[in-house]
Amino acid sequence: MHEWVTERLKNKGDVPVEVRRAWWVTLKWYFGFCAKMELGDPGNRENGIVFWKEGVLPRDPEEWQKEQWGNALKWFFEELVGTDRAGPAMRSVVRRRHLAFATEKVYMAWLRRFQAYLHPKDAMDAREEDAVNFLSYLAEDRGIAAAGQTQAFNALLFFFRHVLGQEDVVIRGVTRAKKRERIPVVLSTREVSELLDELAVKYQLMGRLQYGCGLRVRELLRLRVKDVDFDRGQLLVFEGKGGKDRVTVLPGSLVPRLEKQIAFVGRQHKEDEAADFGGASMKASLAKKYRVAKKSLQWQYLFPAKSLAKDPRSGEMLRHHAHQNSYQYAISEAAKRAGIVKKVTTHVLRHSFATHMLEGGADIRTLQELLGHKSVETTQIYTHVTKKPFGIVSPLDRL
Repeated sequence: MHEWVTERLKNKGDVPVEVRRAWWVTLKWYFGFCAKMELGDPGNRENGIVFWKEGVLPRDPEEWQKEQWGNALKWFFEELVGTDRAGPAMRSVVRRRHLAFATEKVYMAWLRRFQAYLHPKDAMDAREEDAVNFLSYLAEDRGIAAAGQTQAFNALLFFFRHVLGQEDVVIRGVTRAKKRERIPVVLSTREVSELLDELAVKYQLMGRLQYGCGLRVRELLRLRVKDVDFDRGQLLVFEGKGGKDRVTVLPGSLVPRLEKQIAFVGRQHKEDEAADFGGASMKASLAKKYRVAKKSLQWQYLFPAKSLAKDPRSGEMLRHHAHQNSYQYAISEAAKRAGIVKKVTTHVLRHSFATHMLEGGADIRTLQELLGHKSVETTQIYTHVTKKPFGIVSPLDRL
């Protein structure tokens, strides 16, 4: 969104530069407001009205400020969003095909960058060579990582095939970004223990469960009450990376904490039922299939958000899962308090789980299944960071 807006502002030659800069400050404020309030698409005029009522007017602005801020929003909605054909078409197709909301956000972000690159040409008139040039530009001029370029490729392929109707399009001849081979950051068992002890109380169970089960952060946050199988000592992970389901180990030491957490969710759920509650948030296809079930306790998130929020697609008041950024920040702060100098992110807990499992004698195939890796080659990277890999001892230690 940002690149698309700034590119269009640069070409707004009939407005002085200082005014355009002021408009951009206003629009960044608006975009941030939409993100913070989880309103969804900033291009939705209803979100602009909410911003004006709840973000602008409470500041009691002077008349010149209201005029400047109002002109910025007017330009955005009338000249930018109002003339955009590609964005609404893309969003409509994504939702008709019941793609995840996270996929929608990613695809829309890459479409906006493509629109910025093409300007003044309309994306609805784009051709195959435009996509090739854009993807090559990302690798050659922007130095994008291979994963990012692949993401952009998938978004554009979807746009050409399903929005523009070019079913046979083949995007060839792209300069490919070089894939970087990276060794994962792994904490020692002592560092993991200190990190988890330093975590804020509200995030301690989340951190222990992620490390104890080897979960990706999205898998952790999307866990529902029904996914905890106490009798079999298993945790069920549905629609992990690549849409795959799997089963992983459930640490016995966490059972009492998990039982307390589920009891808390149950109490919160009863309060929700008495309020304007549409159920737990879920993919559109699931929400349609489980219209009644999404209001049941078993479908509630194991780690729910603090308050109900308006669904950006349906407009219902739903209970979403805990916010990813808040958890990530808590992990980062805990690492600082523990005095860990390594670069610690939430994914480090998954890397540490895998490495410590290998060091504990787990075989590579079992670990592959627990992690949900498609190929064993992906899992083998952890053999490079196990303690004293391959039994090698430095010659210095022999002196």
